[in-house]
Amino acid sequence: MQLLSSNASSGSLLDELLAMSEAEQEELLRGATEQERLALSVELERFERELLPFRTFLESPDYCELELSPMVAAIADAADGVRPTTIDDATAQRYFGCSLDGLPRQRRRTVAVQAGGRGGKTSRLLAPKALHAAWTTPLPTLADGEHAVALIVSSDLVFAKQALSFCVGYVQRSPALRDALVGEPSTESLTLKRPDGKLVDVRVRAAGAKGKGGRAFTLVFAGFDEYCFFYDESGVVNDREIFRACSPRIVPGGQLWMVSTPWVEGVGVLEEELAANFGNHGETLAVRGVGTRALNPTWDPTGEIEAKERRTDPDNADREIGAKALTAGSAHFFSREAIEAAFVASQPQRLERSAHRDYFAGGDPGFKRNSSALAIVEGSQGTDGRSGRFRLALLEERKPTPGMPLKPAVVAADFADLMLSYGAKEFVTDSHEIEDVRTAMLAKHCAAVIAPSPAECFVALRDLLHEGRLELPEHPRLRSQLREVLARPMPGGGTQIHSPKKADGSHGDLVSALSRAAWHATKKSPTATFDGLRQHRASLPRSRA
Repeated sequence: MQLLSSNASSGSLLDELLAMSEAEQEELLRGATEQERLALSVELERFERELLPFRTFLESPDYCELELSPMVAAIADAADGVRPTTIDDATAQRYFGCSLDGLPRQRRRTVAVQAGGRGGKTSRLLAPKALHAAWTTPLPTLADGEHAVALIVSSDLVFAKQALSFCVGYVQRSPALRDALVGEPSTESLTLKRPDGKLVDVRVRAAGAKGKGGRAFTLVFAGFDEYCFFYDESGVVNDREIFRACSPRIVPGGQLWMVSTPWVEGVGVLEEELAANFGNHGETLAVRGVGTRALNPTWDPTGEIEAKERRTDPDNADREIGAKALTAGSAHFFSREAIEAAFVASQPQRLERSAHRDYFAGGDPGFKRNSSALAIVEGSQGTDGRSGRFRLALLEERKPTPGMPLKPAVVAADFADLMLSYGAKEFVTDSHEIEDVRTAMLAKHCAAVIAPSPAECFVALRDLLHEGRLELPEHPRLRSQLREVLARPMPGGGTQIHSPKKADGSHGDLVSALSRAAWHATKKSPTATFDGLRQHRASLPRSRA
C-alpha cells in the first residue's frame, strides 16, 4: 500500500494522518516505506515545534528551565491565547482589565506589557520570547541560505546587548538549542539552525533615527525593550518610527512585543495600545501596571531597597517599582501653572540688597557657543530651606560673539564682583573651565563650589516653584527656558534632565544657573569647601606692603 501519492508533499502526509482514526493510521503506517516514515518524522517534529507553547518553552528543561512567577506564567499563557492557570479573576481584572474568561482565546499579533523595573520583564519575557519565536515561527517561504531575524530593539545598545546575553545563556544551557547554534555568538547576534534547516538570527539593535533599527529584515519577532524611552541621537522620541519599520516585516505567525517601565500617561505608542486594548484586547494583548513585586515576588525580600527609594524619590519609586505612569503633562519638568504663578510683574529685574536677607549664587559658565549666566537668589534670613520664601535678586548673562569667545577669568571676576555686592561668597557651578573660574573667584575672596548632579539642582528649583515659594521678575528668556526643561526617566531608574539645544548650540543657560542658586539657597553649601579656599589663597602671590 502506497502511503502518499507521487505528487503529494511531506506536509500533506501529516494532514492525511490527522484526518484518520487511530486504526486507519496504524494500517497506513504498516504499509509505509522507510522514506515515507522519515518524511513523517520530520513533519511531526515541525508540527510539535511550531505548536510549542511559550510557557512550556520557558519552563521545560529542554529549553529555558525557568521557575516562573504566577504573573510571568500568566502573561506567557495569555500571549498564546491560552487561559492562564496561575492567577485568579481578581488578579486578571487588575492587570489585564478583564476576567480570565474575558482574555482572548486566539493569540494576538501584538503584546503590550507595562511593568516595573527589576522584575524580569527582559530576562524572563522578552529575551526568551525572541528565542521561542526564532525556534517555532513557521517560515515556509524563507529561501535556502536566507536568514530570518528575531529582533530586540532597546532604548540603548548597552541594554540591547544585555538582552542578547540572556539569550546566549539560555542557548548554552539548553540541550535542544545548544546543538542548533551556528558558530559563536557575536556581541550583537547569534544564529540558530532549526531542525527544518531554516536559519534564524537573534539580533539586537539600539533605537535609531527614523526607525533604522528594524528595517531590511524578515522578522519572526520584534521585541521593544524599555519602549517608553526610545529616542534618537538628537533626543527626539522615535518609538512610532521603530514600530512602523518593524510591524509590516513580521511574518504570519510572528509577534511584536512592546515592554517597558512606564513614562507619562497617554504619551507614546505603548500607552496608546494600552488605552485602546486594556480590558478588551481587541488587537493587542494589553497588560498594565504590573509592579516589580507582582512580576518577581523574590525581589527585595527585606523591603530595604524599596523603602529607601520611596524616601528619596517617591515619584520615581511609584514609576519604577509600582509601574504607575506619571500623570499626563509630566514630560515637562516644571508645571506650566507653577511657572506662570512665579513671575511677578511688579518685581524689579535687580533687587536692592537687604541687610535682613541672605543671598545665594549659582552659575552656568559658557564661553564659546553658550552664554555664561549668574543667578543670585534672595532668601528670608535664617530660612531652614522649607518654610522660607525666595526671590530672584539678579540674573546676569554674558554672551560670546562669533570668533570672540568669553574669557573665563574675566567673566568669573565680574560675577564675583556682582556676588560681593550682595554679600554672597560662594559660586555654585559645574566643572567647566573650573580652574580658571576658581582662581578668579579666589582672587576676589570667593569660592567656586562644584554643584551636585543637574537632577538634584533641578529638583530643588522645582520644589520651590511648585510650592509657590519663589518669585521671579518678568523675563521672557527665563520663562521660555523653564517651559522647555524636560524630564526623561532612564531605564533602570533615575531621571535625566534635558534642556533642548537651540540651533546656535545654546541650551538652558539661565535656568541652569537658577537651579544651582535654588539648590544653594535650600541646601546650603558645605563649609568644608573653605579648606580648599584657604589652600588656594596660600598659593596666591602676596601683595607688597
